[in-house]
Amino acid sequence: MNLQSIDKFDISIISDPHVLSYDLIADTEDFKKEIKIDRKLLVESEALLKEAISMVENVESKFLFLPGDLVKDGEYKSHKIVKKYLLEWKNKKNDREIFMIPGNHDINNHKSYDFKKDNKTKNISPKEFYELYSFVYENPYVLEMYKDSDIFKDYLYRSNIKYEREKKYSYYAHGYFSYVSRIPSEENTSGLTIISLDTSIYSADTEQNNRDGRENIPGSVTLEQMRWTVEKIEEAKSRKDLIFIMAHHALVPNFRNQELVFSPFIIKEWRTKFIDADPRINNKTPIEVLADNGIKFVFTGHLHENGTAKYTSEMGNVIYDVQTGSTVTYPLPIRHIKLINMVEENNAYEVYIKTELIKKFTYKNLANEIEVVDDAINYTINRQLSLMDVLHNYIRIQANNPKFTHFDIQSEANKYASAYLEKDIPSHGYMNQIVFPLIEDKFPVLKRYIGKIDVIKLNGEYEFKIRAIKNTLHIKASNIEEAIDIILDQIEDKILIPYNIIKYWDKIINKAWQMPIDENGNNFYDFANYIYQYKPLGEEERPKYVSKMIDNLNNPDYDIIDIVLNYVADEVNEAFDKFTSSIKLEKDGSKDKFFDDLIQTKGLTSNLTYKYMKHKVNNLRDLLDFFSRYLTKKKDLSGVDLAKRIVKSSSVRKAKANFSDKMFGQTSLRKFVIDMVNSMSEEMVEIYQNEDLNELEKYFNYIEYDDTNK
Repeated sequence: MNLQSIDKFDISIISDPHVLSYDLIADTEDFKKEIKIDRKLLVESEALLKEAISMVENVESKFLFLPGDLVKDGEYKSHKIVKKYLLEWKNKKNDREIFMIPGNHDINNHKSYDFKKDNKTKNISPKEFYELYSFVYENPYVLEMYKDSDIFKDYLYRSNIKYEREKKYSYYAHGYFSYVSRIPSEENTSGLTIISLDTSIYSADTEQNNRDGRENIPGSVTLEQMRWTVEKIEEAKSRKDLIFIMAHHALVPNFRNQELVFSPFIIKEWRTKFIDADPRINNKTPIEVLADNGIKFVFTGHLHENGTAKYTSEMGNVIYDVQTGSTVTYPLPIRHIKLINMVEENNAYEVYIKTELIKKFTYKNLANEIEVVDDAINYTINRQLSLMDVLHNYIRIQANNPKFTHFDIQSEANKYASAYLEKDIPSHGYMNQIVFPLIEDKFPVLKRYIGKIDVIKLNGEYEFKIRAIKNTLHIKASNIEEAIDIILDQIEDKILIPYNIIKYWDKIINKAWQMPIDENGNNFYDFANYIYQYKPLGEEERPKYVSKMIDNLNNPDYDIIDIVLNYVADEVNEAFDKFTSSIKLEKDGSKDKFFDDLIQTKGLTSNLTYKYMKHKVNNLRDLLDFFSRYLTKKKDLSGVDLAKRIVKSSSVRKAKANFSDKMFGQTSLRKFVIDMVNSMSEEMVEIYQNEDLNELEKYFNYIEYDDTNK
């Protein structure tokens, strides 16, 4: 049997429909803004779910998988709309059933909003979610809810005590909606076991700040969930069942180095090895536990991408994480699965997976008019967010990330330095114990305008010793560290605040986008957005400005960083001046105390120089100006000059190459951009937009992980 010959399927998958009830939508400025920063087809979402369900009807699937994110932001009204469509499909035939788990958008979502009334609207709690979708969790195929197991009850008890949870939250914890179901075979005693893992975070035990009543974007799988899952796998294996896992979040990245740019779309523990007395779990990652316990397929959603990851464990066991895209983002896919029970013949199942795309649909627009969309793919592409929209949204999300509320620069720097040096960096004494031992062999050096700089060690402490014309300055390691701490504290308080980050990001990036790249008015943004949109044009059809930019990038003398920095010089210098001028060089409110504790002098000339510096220097900007000639060989230091010096330093070049290698599989970011543009072809897009080609081994963003060589 081949995939093209199948016209009736057993299971269909609809993922991430993100339905927003039409009763909550209004043609207001707030809603227009919302759909400009959210790439989902929200106005069309209800109609797209309806069309997806009709496609399931057409292929006569008996069972429907829904891996979460049923609604936009947890709105109770939107959930009621989803329930309505699901029940209509289910009740048409007696033997139909639905298997569903919540996504990160579905429960305890504090963003639930009514755009008609311009205020927050009721969201849904775990209890209400269960009651609303009880026809899913109480259907005859459900064998056990994780929440009813002794493993969960013990975990819940410990979590309630540990996090001192209020009574109204004390009935649920992470993994609450995990459950196991079984569809018996009509041919023999084996069947299909479906283990639905609730990976969404909406309870204090896994929420990033241990809060109840809130949701997080990333996913998680706890050790307790794994223990329960392994038990259910063993029971299914004893029945000779085929076993599917369904989860909202991917268990491994579904494209190269996804964890670097879209880490919230994978479970947090994807590379964490569990420590447990059970050898089936111990020293294994979640995906490895499943693979080594005989699971072949995990069905996930969340990322809004149709793709799959093939993972091979250290023991050589293969598992596929099959991700289904969203019905509200390009290219509007759903999936169908056909199972052929071959247990009696060869103790196995044949599994066929097919993608089908929504090609047309009818919806009600913001003017309350009925619109018919005959070409859904082009309709979706034309409404997808631009690169500018994405970056606008991304920087605001990152700037307002809760982790910046208590961001500690020193601890973060220590963490990265420890990883880089492969040794623990102490939070205090790092200058004396780590920094000076690393640099002492580079000294002494003779610098114009400064004198002879040496590193010495007295009474167990390193210091800089600067000598010129029989005068000496001493700067001890501990005093440098104290001065650095004073500066870092002010950076956290005055610079790393959302308003400042967003304001100057917008100024700099918006100016950079305007940089001309040809004589016809095309700019840098046109080129960057062309790459982002991944347009399927061959070299002959490619816009001339893109080809010209590729020629420039192929020219080793074309210094794109220098060119862009020169173009945004005014904006960079403004931000530099603003930030550095705000950092005062004071200790306990005194400039004299700051410098006197930092520097000790001997000799008349050095003392005069020191006094002159104290008189001239009040803040970090003044200090950098004072040493500008040494730093940039210019009298006055500018932000752009310093930026150029930094990005061209050997350490930054090395870091950039390492980043590019990890992110894109090669050390040259320039080569990656060129190769990516050259790879844009009709053939590439045909695979993504043609369901007949979208078989297991031909997914658009297919990636393999092989741990057998570890």
